[in-house]
Order: sequence, then C-alpha cells, then structure tokens
Amino acid sequence: MKHEVGPYLITPLLLVLVLSGIVGLFISIYLLKYKKSPGLLYLSLMQLCSAVWAFFYGLEYASTTLDLKIFWSKLSYFGIVFTPVFFYFFSLHFSSKLTQKLKIGLLALASLFLLLVLTNEYHFLHWTSYSINPKFNTTSYEYGIFFWLVFVFCYTLLILSIINIIPLTFEFSENFQTQITLLISACVFPVVGNLMYIFNVSPVPGFDWTPIFFVFSGLVLTYINIRYGTYDLVPIARNKFLDMLPDGIAVVDQHTRIVDVNPSFLRLTQQKSTDILGKSLITAFPKIKSLIEQLSPKELIAPIELDVEINGETIFFDLRLTPLYDKKNNFSGRLITLRDITEKTIYEQKINQTNQQLKKEIEEKEKLIADLDAFDHTVAHDLNNVIGAIVTSTDLLHYEVEHQNYANLKEVIELIQLSANKSFHVIKELLTLASVRQQDVKSEQIDMLSIFEESERRLADMIKTSGAQIIKPNDWPSAYGYGPWIEEVWVNFLSNAIKYGGKPPVIELGSTQFYSEKKIRYWIKDNGNGLPPNKQKKLFKKYERFNQAHIEGTGLGLSIVKRIIEKLGGEVGVVSNAIPGEGCVFYFTLLQE
Repeated sequence: MKHEVGPYLITPLLLVLVLSGIVGLFISIYLLKYKKSPGLLYLSLMQLCSAVWAFFYGLEYASTTLDLKIFWSKLSYFGIVFTPVFFYFFSLHFSSKLTQKLKIGLLALASLFLLLVLTNEYHFLHWTSYSINPKFNTTSYEYGIFFWLVFVFCYTLLILSIINIIPLTFEFSENFQTQITLLISACVFPVVGNLMYIFNVSPVPGFDWTPIFFVFSGLVLTYINIRYGTYDLVPIARNKFLDMLPDGIAVVDQHTRIVDVNPSFLRLTQQKSTDILGKSLITAFPKIKSLIEQLSPKELIAPIELDVEINGETIFFDLRLTPLYDKKNNFSGRLITLRDITEKTIYEQKINQTNQQLKKEIEEKEKLIADLDAFDHTVAHDLNNVIGAIVTSTDLLHYEVEHQNYANLKEVIELIQLSANKSFHVIKELLTLASVRQQDVKSEQIDMLSIFEESERRLADMIKTSGAQIIKPNDWPSAYGYGPWIEEVWVNFLSNAIKYGGKPPVIELGSTQFYSEKKIRYWIKDNGNGLPPNKQKKLFKKYERFNQAHIEGTGLGLSIVKRIIEKLGGEVGVVSNAIPGEGCVFYFTLLQE
C-alpha cells in the first residue's frame, strides 16, 4: 500500500521508521529524568541520535527524487556517527574508564566524519556515486574511502561497547544475569541490522534497518530501567561501593578459595599482589595465617576481635563471617568482613590503663584515709600513753635528784627507757607501713633461713624472757621476695607467736611447696588458745588486738604483714580450730620463680 504526497512516497516501512523515531524521542526524554547518572545520560543521547537517524532516514526512504534523498541521507548522518559514540560512552560507564580527553577526541572525530559527508559533492570520497532503485524506491550507493573509515569507526565503537559489557556476565551474581543478558542482546541488534544493510541481505534491498534496531535496543534498555530500577541497570555501582568501603571485604567459596576481594582487604592485610582470585586464602594471604585459622568450615562465627602480627606490627581486627547459600540452600561460601580497630583498641587500652591507675590511686587514698582514721583512734592513744609515761618519769627523776634520793634512780631510768622503746616501736611500724605503700621494690631470690635467723636476733631478749622453744626445719626452700620486708613479716609472726602462745611458747616453723602454682607457703605454729572464726576474719585489719590488755603493741603488725605479702604477689592467712593448746598456724605465700 503506497500513497504519493508531493515528492514523498508513503509506505508501511516509512511509518515504521517514523514510529521508531517517535519512540526513540520519547525514550530519550524519559531517560533525562535520570540524567544525574552519567550512564543513563549517554543512553538518552544515544536514543536521541537514533531517533534523528530514523526520522531523516525515513524521509530519505520516502523521497522520490535523488537530490532530496541525498539531502536527507546527509542529515541522517547526525544520528549515524553519534549514536555509536554515545553507546560507547554508555558502556565505558561500567568500567569507569571514560575520560574527558576521550570524550572530546571521539566527538571531534565523529564531527569530522559528519563534515566529510555534508561536503561530499566537493570531493566524492564518501559516496562516489548514487542512484535510485525504481522497484523499491531505495538509494543505491557506490562507497568511497571515507565511507569505509566511518564504517570502521562506528563498528569499532560498537564492538568495543559489546566487549565492555559482556564481562559483566561473569562479574555479577545470578541476580543480575537477566539484566546482563538483555543488555547484551540490546547491543547486538543494531549490529545485525547494519550488516544486513551493508551486505545487502535485507528482505527489502537497499533498506537500512539499523535505526529501527537501535530504537529497539533503546526499548530493551528502558525496559531494564523500568523493570529493575536505575541502579540495578548499572550493577557496577555495587562494585564501586565495595571498592570505596574502608572495611575489607572478601568472598570465598566452600573450599576457602578467593572469589572476590576489594582493595581495602588487600590494604588492611598489606597484600601487594592482586593476582589472587582462585587461590586459597592461606596461599594468597600468608601474613594473616593466624587470622585465617579462626575461620570455621561452615558455621557462622560471631564477630570477634583478634590481633595479628603483620611485618612485625600488631594490628587489631574486628572479624565477621557470614555464610552464603545457593538457591537450594546449600552452603556455597562465606563473606568475610575485616575492620581495622587498632586505633580504637589502643585508645581503649590507654583508657583502661588510666582507669586502673586512677582506681589504684583511689584505693590507696582510701586506705590512707582509713589508716589515718585508725591512727587517730589507736596509735595516737598509744603514743600519748608512752610519751606521757616518759614525761611523768622525767618529773619523778627530777624530784629524786633534787632530794638526793638516788636509790630509785635506776628504776626510773628503766621506766623511761622502756617507754622510749615502745614509742620507737610504734614509729618504726608506721614507717614500715608507709614504705610498703609507697615504695616499689624488685623481687629477687632470697635465703629464707638467713632472714629468719636475723629476725630471731632482733627478738632475742623476748625469746629468752619467755623461754620460747623454736623448732625450725632442716631445709627451707628459697622464693622470690624483698629481704627487708620479709624480715619484718617474720618479726611480726614470731613476736605474735611468743605473745599469744602457751606458757612457755612452743613454736614450730615449716614450708609447703605447690608445684603446679609455682608457689611456696611458709608457716609458723604456736601452742596458744587459738582463735574463733569471727576473730580470724578481723585479724589482718589494722589495730586489732581483741581487747587483750596484757598484750603490748599497736595492732599494726599483721596489717603490715598483709600489705607486704600482697605487694609481693602472695597471700597471708591463719588456720585455727580455737582449741587451747593447738594454737594458730599463720602463713604467707611467695612465688617460687
């Protein structure tokens, strides 16, 4: 069915071309809504050029005079040379290789080819001759060298576009396979249409199906956009997002072979080689072998924090594993997320250290306050008594000398000396307590027998006066401690055993080794009345003397012992059944190495 309207012949094929142009124009306008996405902007421009091509080729096909056909054919080249250019730009958006220089260069080259077509009558290097096929009203051309340059230019861009898009089939998961298949099909249609025209295998000789096929490609691409969404049309956005993530991401299969890995994972693990796909994790990342060994064969591991030494540097990671399953719910691999938390961990460690130091200082201050409170309550009272005794004795001494009563002088002097010794003892205990709290010492191996014998010499008068019997072991194992402090421990334990022991005191000493804990327990046993449990709990608190008025002392002794041994990393304690004659067993432990 044909109708002539002036110099134009109206046919069904003309209507198809016009309809294709209109559809292409509408697609171009529709895609402009997404012009902020560079890929879709180029697709919109490609559709606009395809619409121009279809319109002008339709007018060429409908024209009945040769001059008019050549005029519209020249204008159709606005679409012919620029359509593959914008299609190529669209494909390059997937690989992020589109540069400003490349865009300017290709657009300039396409403009040059267009100029050569528009000026063909001056050089006839594009078409050397042309005529009308009267049977089909199509234009027959004899092609010059410029035509074949345009042909190579356009086909090179089309082939490169397909090359850019085909690898997406292998890069993306099954979720994207439908989109990618349709995308590749859309790329192939214009090539098929143009080959039919160039090699004259069209059912309508001389008719160029290329613009129609390009519009059809646009329809397919637009369908992808409408059906799957703009960002699924270009799933490479997901890859770009992964590449930009500061967290390391790796995907491994069920055999722990690397399927994919982002740049951050390589950076965090200090891996320089990028040729690692298909290799096992341990082979590809030998520097993080200890981290890889944390991976369970299948199970999901809860987020864990671990430290890994890489090139002599300790790095702290937050490791997260997520199992991956196929459509049949079969385990197929894991998603590994690696986050560098070194800076955060170091800050937390510093904060914890500071908190521990502050806590320790607060505890020390609280102990000091408690010490001062107890000192005011007990020690000050004791010092007041002995100093009062000294003052009274000196007054008495002055009186006896003044009245020349020399018979009682010796007794008065002994009283002064005894009171002075008591005050000296109280002051010495306070100084020892202060030094233990403030002084840091280095533990070293000590000779326990020598230290105990020195303690005996200090208490020789007390031992002699009480008639105490001391039973010592033949062999005493050595431990680590600080000699002067341990001597104070023995002085306190031994003096208490004499004070609270039987009449006369029988004192036994010994030691017990705990090989598994690498500790030694030293003990001293007396034959006194012992202590009930309620008094044992209070025994190592400061200034406890259980109201035994006949016993001398400040009550500082055992609290000093406790402070000394705890600072040396040991323990103190007492064992007693409160049975007269069985007494108490006091002990302290020290590290053996």
